Amino acid sequence: MKTEITNVDVCCIVNELQNLVNGRLDKAFLIENEQNRELILKIHAPEGGSREVVISVGKYKYITLTNYEREKPKLPPSFAMLLRKYLKNAKIIKIEQVNFDRIVIFHFEVKGEVYKLIAELFGEGNIILLNSEDTIILPLRIERWSTRNIVPKEKYKFPPQKPLNPYNLDFSIAYEVFKDYFLENKGVECVRLISRVFGLGGLYAEEICERAGIDKKKKNLSEEEIKKLFETSKNLFNEIFNNKKPQIVLKDGEYFDVVPIDLKKYQNLEKKYYNSFLEAVDDYFAKFLFSVEIKKEKSKIEREIERQENILKRQLETLNKYKEESEKNQIKGDLIYANYQIVEELLNTIKMAREKMDWIKIKKIIKENKDHPILGLIENINENSGEIILRLKSEVDDKVIEERVSLDIRKNAFENAERYYEKSKKLRSKIEGIEKAIELTKKKIEELKKKSDKELKEKESLKMKKKVRKERKWYEKFKWTVINGFLVIAGKDAITNEIIIKKYTDKDDIVFHADIQGAPFTVIKTNGRKVDEETLEEVAKFSVSHSRAWKLGYGAMDTYWVKPEQISKTTESGEYLKRGAFVIRGKKNYFRNTPLELGIGIIEYDNDLKITTAPPKTLQKSFIKWVLLKPGNKEKGKLVKELKEIFKDYDIDDEDILRVLPPGGCEIVKK
Repeated sequence: MKTEITNVDVCCIVNELQNLVNGRLDKAFLIENEQNRELILKIHAPEGGSREVVISVGKYKYITLTNYEREKPKLPPSFAMLLRKYLKNAKIIKIEQVNFDRIVIFHFEVKGEVYKLIAELFGEGNIILLNSEDTIILPLRIERWSTRNIVPKEKYKFPPQKPLNPYNLDFSIAYEVFKDYFLENKGVECVRLISRVFGLGGLYAEEICERAGIDKKKKNLSEEEIKKLFETSKNLFNEIFNNKKPQIVLKDGEYFDVVPIDLKKYQNLEKKYYNSFLEAVDDYFAKFLFSVEIKKEKSKIEREIERQENILKRQLETLNKYKEESEKNQIKGDLIYANYQIVEELLNTIKMAREKMDWIKIKKIIKENKDHPILGLIENINENSGEIILRLKSEVDDKVIEERVSLDIRKNAFENAERYYEKSKKLRSKIEGIEKAIELTKKKIEELKKKSDKELKEKESLKMKKKVRKERKWYEKFKWTVINGFLVIAGKDAITNEIIIKKYTDKDDIVFHADIQGAPFTVIKTNGRKVDEETLEEVAKFSVSHSRAWKLGYGAMDTYWVKPEQISKTTESGEYLKRGAFVIRGKKNYFRNTPLELGIGIIEYDNDLKITTAPPKTLQKSFIKWVLLKPGNKEKGKLVKELKEIFKDYDIDDEDILRVLPPGGCEIVKK
């Protein structure tokens, strides 16, 4: 497959680029990747509108006018910035090919100064900016050759030229040069001599031999054969200059070459014809670049699968850890009950002994009675934490279970057992949450694996691939949470306040507003259900925490709720409401001194795991994993990094977190 244009292609491209002469340069962009660099020149064309010239160097070398959108970098590289500095609004006064070589010069004029932008499309390729004295201002790549150097502040030199220029073949001396070249190199194959004398690639040198009916490997040609090759060369170049048939050549259904004329070598292959060679070149290399993007897309999918599999691995490890801890706590509780009388007696004995003697004496007695049936169960006493560690055992189904069990000396046997059962219960609750997360992760992995080659290839018909953003639900445009099964939404600014009230508030909903300027409207979406007092209290906390009071560091704030029919845009005569502001009429149902309490965590909602904020009671009741927040001055970037680490087992990115945080700064209270 062709990856760079020939000097024949350059000739046709430059001819068609003449329509840009007298156009003006608007901006320059440089797109860099592992294999090549594309310089994009945005030109205001003389006939109106803007066109984009693409100069590509590296592995893929070509020039074209493109109809395909590229994703341009937000921060232009230094070379693009330099071109903007020198050539902003510069007029194109000339575009030329140098001596039928793979060199194109764009001549620019701006404020009386003339600059040249040279594209070299051989070797690795290069783009060089020259001043009016042909001194190099800056090249895209610094290069050093035996005959010239491409470095700043040096005079630019062209590479050595070929013996003949196809533009001048009508002169009689041209044939003499051609003939002498063949006679001086009789031992060389004729196809190589044609290539060298014109600087042609092998494709067109072979085409000349085939059209002339002379074996391309023949040496020591007669003068008649030399004459025939010369005339055939003239006819070929005349066709290139005056009778183009731009086309993409396909082989086995795939793009194989792009050429400006019909060639004998390709006569049996499928062709796709175009009105202009620039259009053909653009489609050819765009298709090629899209295939590269598709490969990248595949690798992205593979990386995403790997990332999700790592998440799944961590989730499974966490699940096993929770299960083991839950089982251990259950066993320890069971062991206390299995040895209830002994444990109770031992705890009472320790308490009684403690009333009469110090810990040193108690420990000494225990040490001296290691063989005692009860005292011998004690492995250690930690008086500072009030813990006693026993080794308890029990026989279940002919199996002996033995564990080290830590007891709180201040509690009785029943209370100690319940402490372990409660721990086990909490862990089982966490297990349910992580199991749901595991199922969702497995589902994501399955979906990624189902992405077929056909689906990816369909992207080839689109323009340059743009960044794919997460699909978000309508309520994620706002601050939102779920409290006791009710969806709660809140505005983020004046615009979203207005949208929430006008578009997303129904007659049965309840609307909160903190009693401070700049607070959002917070709406409980009731769907006709009755809202209990606990839910109202939790939403009150959510409403004040997402108000300006958080940013100001307040500890508490009044808030109130009203029904939607109490909210109006109609003002008293002579009054004016800003965007996002409304008039509240009628009774306001106040929640006085409502504390600003908020945390952030993972909740399952809409068949997905999402991150959002909620008051502590809601977090404890409904969220899988969470941390508390408080107003603070920590940099958002550092906070987001910490939160991403905390919620690394879930598919959370920076934007997910930033969208839900309250106004102003935050700090993590408890992990």
